[in-house]
Amino acid sequence: MEFVEFITTPKVDGVILTERTNEKVPRLEGTLCLSSHHLLLSSRQDHRKELWLRYRNIDQVEKKTNSQSPGGCMLLKCKDFRILQLEMSSSEHLTNISASLEKLSSLDQADQYPFFYRPQASEVNKGEDGWSSFTPVSEWSRLLATHGDEWRISYLNRDYRVCNSYPSAIIVPRLIDDNVIMSSAAFRDGGRFPILCYRHEGGSILFRGGQPMCGATGKRCREDEKLLNIVLGAGRRGYIVDTRSTNQAQAARARGGGTEIDSAYPQWRKVYKGVPRLGELAESLGKLIESCNDVACSSGQWLSRLENSGWLGAVQGAMNAACVVAQCLEQELAAVLVHGSSGRDSTLVVTSLAQVILHPASRTIRGLQSLIEREWLQAGHPFYTRTRHCAYAPTQSHSSPHAPTFLLFLDCLFQLHHQFQYSFEYTTDLLVELFKHAYSSEYGTFLGDSECERISLRLAENTSSLWPHINKTENLDKWTNPLYEPNPSVIWPSIAPISIRLWKQLYLHHTPVAPWDDFVPCVRHLKHNYSSVKKFAGQLRDQVRRALDEIDAQQDGTSCIKDDEQMQSLCLGKLNLETQSA
Repeated sequence: MEFVEFITTPKVDGVILTERTNEKVPRLEGTLCLSSHHLLLSSRQDHRKELWLRYRNIDQVEKKTNSQSPGGCMLLKCKDFRILQLEMSSSEHLTNISASLEKLSSLDQADQYPFFYRPQASEVNKGEDGWSSFTPVSEWSRLLATHGDEWRISYLNRDYRVCNSYPSAIIVPRLIDDNVIMSSAAFRDGGRFPILCYRHEGGSILFRGGQPMCGATGKRCREDEKLLNIVLGAGRRGYIVDTRSTNQAQAARARGGGTEIDSAYPQWRKVYKGVPRLGELAESLGKLIESCNDVACSSGQWLSRLENSGWLGAVQGAMNAACVVAQCLEQELAAVLVHGSSGRDSTLVVTSLAQVILHPASRTIRGLQSLIEREWLQAGHPFYTRTRHCAYAPTQSHSSPHAPTFLLFLDCLFQLHHQFQYSFEYTTDLLVELFKHAYSSEYGTFLGDSECERISLRLAENTSSLWPHINKTENLDKWTNPLYEPNPSVIWPSIAPISIRLWKQLYLHHTPVAPWDDFVPCVRHLKHNYSSVKKFAGQLRDQVRRALDEIDAQQDGTSCIKDDEQMQSLCLGKLNLETQSA
C-alpha cells in the first residue's frame, strides 16, 4: 500500500520539539519529515539530535491552534508514556500534519511496519527463525514421551472451526474422543473448552477455558462434565478458579454466560478471585500514568492518587489469584480450571503467573519466551486489539476493546522478580523491552489476535520474529541477570499491600524523576572485574609455584623453600584472592 495519500505535507521546517513529561530534555528545533512509518525530526546541524517516532507508538494526537497568531502546537501522547509537543508557525501545516498522523497511527494490521521491515544480515540470529521455535508439538513432546498414556495431540481444530482463538494443534486427554470435545466447545464461551496448559511435577494439572454458557435457565452439557471429571479421576477433587467476582459471575448469567452449576460438577469446588475487567484496567492505567506525569504534586497527593488509580490493587489481585492456583497444584495436588468470561485476558495472567511461581524453567530467558508463546500467543490473547491504545486513549465504557492485560502480567513478573532477584535468569530490562514491542515493534510477533489470524496474515513469511533478536548473543548479555542462581524451588511471593511496589523503571522512565538504571550494568562490571582478578591471581600462583620449584632445584639437593611449607603457604596466601563464598 502507498501511504503518500495520507501525507499532504511531507516536510515542515522550523518545528520545535518539547518533551512535556520531562523538562530536563532540551528542546530541539529542526525539520520535521513524515515517511511511510516514522515521524522524523532532525536539527540538521547535529545528527545526534534526532527524533524517530514510529506511528504505531502514537496513542493520541491533540491539536491546539493559537488564538492570536498563526500556527499552534500538537501533542503526541505515546504508548511508551511520553508526551511530545510539536510547535509550528503555520496553521495549515499544523492541520495537515495532525490529520496525517491520525490516519498513519491507525493503519490496518497488514499495513503495519513489521511487514516492511527487513533486518540486516548482522541482526539475524542464524539457525533460528523464531516462528517454529515453540510449536505445540515441540512444547508438549516431553509430556507425551513420559505420559503418552494420558494425553494426546489432537488436530480437531486444524481449520479453526471448533475454536477460532485456539491453536490448530491442542493437547487433550487420551480417554476423551473428539466428539466430546466438540460438544464441550459448543457449551463454552467462544468455543474455548477446557484445555491443558501445565502439568505439575506431582501430577496435578492446570486447565484454562472460557465460561460455560449456562445462562439464566441453568443449561448443562453432559460432555463438558464428562471431560472435566475424567481428568480428575475417581474420588479426586478439583478447583474452579473464576477470575471474576461473585457478582460479576452471577451477572454474566443474564447475558447467557455464568459459571459452573454445583450439582453438575460435584467433584469441583469454585473459588472466586476477582481480577479487574478490561475497562477497569484501562481506566486504572490512565490514572496511574496521569499521576506519574505530575511530578510537582505533594507526597500526600501522590500517595492518594497512586492508591486511587487502583493499578497496584489490580496487580495484587492478579498475584493473589495466581498464588491460590499455585497452592492448589503444589500443596493439595489438585486439578485446577481457571476461567473468567472469554478466557483470553485475566485467565492468561493467572495461569502464566502460577507457572512462574511453580516452574523454575519459566524463570529463564527461553522459558519466558516459551511461556508467552504458549499462554498468550497460542492461547489467543487478542494482542493487536488490546494494544491499539495504551494509557492516554479515553475509555468510553467498561467494554472497551483496548486494555493493558499483558502489561498487568509483566508488572506481576516485576513484583516476583523484585522479591526473588536471584531466581530469575533475566533482568527487568527484558520485561520493559517486551512491553515496548507489544505496543509498537518492527517485529511481527505481537501482531494478530489469534493463531488463525496470524496464519491469514502470513506473518511467518512476511515479517520477522522478535525472539531471534532477543536471543542474539550481544543482546542476551543485556537481558541476563548477573545475580542469577538457579532455584529449583517454588517461590511464594508476599501479596501484602506493603509488598507491592510501583514499577518505577517503566512508569517513571519518561519523567525527570526516572530512577537510576545503571545498577545491573554496575553489578555486571564488578562481576567481570572480580573474574578477571581471580583469573590473574591464579596465573600468579602458578608462576610462584614454578619459581619456588626452580629455586629448590638449584640448591644442590639440599631442601630449602620446598620443604618449608609454612614459607610456601605464606607466599601463596598473599595471592589468594578467593573468598569463602567463591
